[in-house]
Amino acid sequence: MPLIQSSVSIAANTVTDNVLTGSQFEFLPYDASLNFGMTASATGLIVDAYSGQDTLCEGLAPSLQNRFPIYPDDFNLTDVAGAGERIKLRVRNTTAGALTFFYAVQVNPI
Repeated sequence: MPLIQSSVSIAANTVTDNVLTGSQFEFLPYDASLNFGMTASATGLIVDAYSGQDTLCEGLAPSLQNRFPIYPDDFNLTDVAGAGERIKLRVRNTTAGALTFFYAVQVNPI
């Protein structure tokens, strides 16, 4: 089971269109079940999550744990996606300072 895990600093009042850009699994190489884990360093980040044509959430405020997501506690989104579909996590910072977004995506081949 592949795992994509990282963190990214989101500058004040900006949008990062897809934190998964450049990942080997941004476009799925095979059909997969996906589990998304997300946390933030402080209040003010807003997340939109997409899996292919599926909108999994809009305007989600991630948990304020200031650490990488822990399974299963911080994994609150799941979906099934087909080969070639794009995984996308768009993150907006609504504050006047940089915030850190922590994320993990479990990719389970089916």
